[in-house]
Amino acid sequence: MFYDNNGTIPMERKIKIEKLFETKINNKKILLLEPNCDLHNPGFCGLNFRETTKYETLNNLDNIEKFKNTHWDYIIGHVFYIRTIKKSKVNLFLENNITCDILVCDELGEGFSLNADCKRILTELRLDKVLKVKKVKWLAPFYDYSTIEKKYLNVEFFKEKFSGPLLFCGKLNHMIHGDDIQRNDYANNLIYGLEWKPELKDKLFLSLNNDTRTHRSLLIHYLTEENLLDKGYVSYLRPPNDLSLSLHKKTYIDKLNVKKLTIPWETEISNNRFGIQKRGAEKTYIDVVTESSTGLWPFKTEKCLKPFYNLQFPIIFGHEGIMQDLRDVGFDLFDDIINHDYDKGNQHGYIKRISKDMDLAIDGYNDNKRMPLLIKELKRLSTLDIKKIYESNKHRFLKNQQLVWNLTIKENKILYKLGEFVFGDSIQYDELPYKNLNKMYL
Repeated sequence: MFYDNNGTIPMERKIKIEKLFETKINNKKILLLEPNCDLHNPGFCGLNFRETTKYETLNNLDNIEKFKNTHWDYIIGHVFYIRTIKKSKVNLFLENNITCDILVCDELGEGFSLNADCKRILTELRLDKVLKVKKVKWLAPFYDYSTIEKKYLNVEFFKEKFSGPLLFCGKLNHMIHGDDIQRNDYANNLIYGLEWKPELKDKLFLSLNNDTRTHRSLLIHYLTEENLLDKGYVSYLRPPNDLSLSLHKKTYIDKLNVKKLTIPWETEISNNRFGIQKRGAEKTYIDVVTESSTGLWPFKTEKCLKPFYNLQFPIIFGHEGIMQDLRDVGFDLFDDIINHDYDKGNQHGYIKRISKDMDLAIDGYNDNKRMPLLIKELKRLSTLDIKKIYESNKHRFLKNQQLVWNLTIKENKILYKLGEFVFGDSIQYDELPYKNLNKMYL
């Protein structure tokens, strides 16, 4: 507590968001490739060294002559930007004699196109050769790089089990832990999730779907075919134009039964689509989550943590084994109540992937083997006294919610691991203890 100017009325101390966690990089020459360099960004998943560390910025290669004949300890850029640079433009680094010791390629927020990204940047653009680097450090949200490491011996990949949602949802990320009040640059309180209010629930499930994905189209298709849409609050804001699905020129669904769907209070993308959509969550028992990717790379986003923030039963359709990963971390998936067989990749007729390259056509075909299992289970759950089951398991929902807090706030050391991986002992950390922060329910 601190006091007003009269010294009488206790007031809550206002903490700047940027002061929750910040770092300083000592004695290193750093060049950032913009746009979209996230590693220094405090609002997403970065190390927040914007105000503490001296660095230079290269914007769209427009000001590259400024850096002629310079050598850097680090050149850092986002993969999404680097991979769009034309081969002819890469030569500008060579012509201007710009080199570095370490090239940092950041795609912590995505990464399921990792094979193609490495091929583009290191084989086609040969950026590491042009810059004459000693080492490439690649930041992606995975754990096992055993196959790709053999192809790129000069690359070190950031490895951390279950890094995706932790990087998305750490205390610095106010897309999740913030709200409208806190967007006024202050972070006194961190969102803990929803309060226990079972009396507000009026439908079985929630499923929010934004961008076009084959597995999302399949979900809407089968929900429609099985007359389950009325059992939930369902959105699909960007359905596909092509309503047929095929693999190897063989059509397996002639016409998807999908259309644009909005929930009653939402007509377009939520301004805070990364955050917790309170109104839908508090009115439903189950969150049917469609992750961003279902391919071989085990990609997870903030979506898979939302059922646990929001005291809901989780049904999550993502990469094969995503539910097992959540079990391994300690989440209760209510296996005695919900059959999660849709999470397994051993269905009859399933195509086993040999290559680790992204192949959305194969992913979609395999998703069509798993999705009916999810629909079958949701249909079964619709016949149960879900209200009674839900209310009798209150302690389990609260335990899951506490685990999210522990992983993302109390025990989250992932930014320390990230900083040490990139900068070694040249990085200093300044973090506000979690005990100084208040939990806030939506």
